Formats: sequence, structure tokens, C-alpha cells
Amino acid sequence: MVNDFITEYSERSDDELLHLASQRHSLTAEAAAALDAELHRRNLTESDRVEHQRFVKRQEQREARKHRRKTFGPFKYQMSWPDILGASGAMALIVCAYIALPSRLHFIKRDWQDTAFIVMMTSVIIAVACRKALWGNFAFWISLGISSAIHLFVTHTLAQRVGRLSRGAGKGAAVLGFLLFLGIYGLVRLLQRTFNNEEVLTVQSGDGHAPE
Repeated sequence: MVNDFITEYSERSDDELLHLASQRHSLTAEAAAALDAELHRRNLTESDRVEHQRFVKRQEQREARKHRRKTFGPFKYQMSWPDILGASGAMALIVCAYIALPSRLHFIKRDWQDTAFIVMMTSVIIAVACRKALWGNFAFWISLGISSAIHLFVTHTLAQRVGRLSRGAGKGAAVLGFLLFLGIYGLVRLLQRTFNNEEVLTVQSGDGHAPE
């Protein structure tokens, strides 16, 4: 039995052995004896085990920080802190540029300004979150434009009915913008696939064979 452990441990890397040494309490007496013999053969000491444990802990902390940076969105449509800062900067730039315009050029009526800000904020966040995956996709921009227009009118209608939007209502309106975008983008992509499939079938029926 001990010889089996000796053979197995001799084929493992130093890191694997040091990790096992940190889990010594879970080993049988024979496995622990074989592990000690292999560690001694490789001149791996207790200080090496402690240093390896520190290294593993640092790696785990880095992974945890990396995971925390993904603060918005599922899968590949996510925003890191630099993304959030970039989106905030873009929104601030748009607002400042609009305020800096002469009053005669302020084309957004006063009763539309709150809803326009909510829609702008939602659209900028969506654009930044999807920049790596979808910016080159024409369907993305069509969907964002349509969903933003619908979002603006729906939110404005809600504001007209309930008066000035509260903070909770504003958050709800922003969530509505995300849902509208997802629904419209899914519909546009479905129409794209349907149209492409029909085009392929038309070519096949006309030529008698699939296009090369």
C-alpha cells in the first residue's frame, strides 16, 4: 500500500505535493508517510508548504476581485469598474454639452427632461456593456434605437400620470429600458434569421442546389 502511494506521489508536481501537505489531516497514515518521504526526497520543507499556501490564497483573492469587478450583466455582456466610470463620464459629457447649448437650442421640453435623462442613462449603460460583443452588429444599433424611442414615450406617459418620478419609479423605468432592449433585440435577431433562411431557400429552389 505504501509503495503505491510512493509511486503515485513521485509522478506529481511540487505544487500538488505541497497542496496535499496542507490537506494532511485527510490522508491515511500510509499516504502521509509516503508523502513525507517524497517531500524529503525533493527537499520540500514546511516553509515551502507555507509559501505555497500563501500563493494559493493570493490567487484566490485575485479571482475574487476579478469576479467582483463584473458588477453588471450576465455572461459576456458585463461591465467592469472602468466600464462604469466610462459610462458615467459619457453621460456627464452629454448632459454638460446639452446644458452648455444656448437656451434656444434646448430642444427637449422641460416636462420631458427627467424621462430623457433616464432613457439616456439606460441607453449608454447598454451600449457600454455590449461594446465588445455587439458594436459591430447592425441589429444591435437598430434595436437600441427602437427600444430607446419606445422607452422614452412609455416613461414620459408614466411620468405624466403619476407626476414627478420618485427614485424607486426611476429605477423601475431604467429596468424597463433594459427589458425593452432585450425583447426588441431578440425579435430583430429572429427576423434576421428568418429572412436569411428564406433567402437561402429561395436560392436553392432557383438554382437546384445549395449556394457554394
